[in-house]
Amino acid sequence: MTGNLVHGDHVSCSRVGGAMRRESSRLRQHAQSLVDALGDLAERPGPDTETSRTEMAAMAAVATSLRALRATADNLDEAGAALQRYATDLAEGHELGRRAERRVEAAGVLLEGTRVIEPWGPASAQEAERRRAQVPEVQSRVDLATAHVGRARGRLVREMTRLTEGFSAHSRDAHSARQASLPPRGC
Repeated sequence: MTGNLVHGDHVSCSRVGGAMRRESSRLRQHAQSLVDALGDLAERPGPDTETSRTEMAAMAAVATSLRALRATADNLDEAGAALQRYATDLAEGHELGRRAERRVEAAGVLLEGTRVIEPWGPASAQEAERRRAQVPEVQSRVDLATAHVGRARGRLVREMTRLTEGFSAHSRDAHSARQASLPPRGC
């Protein structure tokens, strides 16, 4: 038996997920700072109509960016939570894999990738029959471990694909807000 049946580092996944969630919280704080600044701008009186139109356009651009920032923070939090859920599933998969590997060893059979096989070489008829009888049960334990992790990876891929589409949309929104006309510096 070489290597582990289940691959992946659940500790790193959990740490990255936690870092994403902390960054999400930091982005939310920045968004609140922007809300406060917009509130202050909205309360001050404008000197003339032209400046007011320019300021309103700028505030609309900032508001669009703010919505994109908040949505990005929400998606980042969801992505971090998904990674942390995956880390838990992966840790469970590692334990199932360790148990399956111990069962493979105890049964005197071998793992070839994820397939349980009988070893080559001389064996008594009794020993060969005992091994052959254990293969289906041991294979089911191996399959349980790999299926558990496979389902978890599938969920993670679907969630990350959905969130990636959201991040792209938020990026486009923020980019379009930057393209909006802003007042010239010094006004």
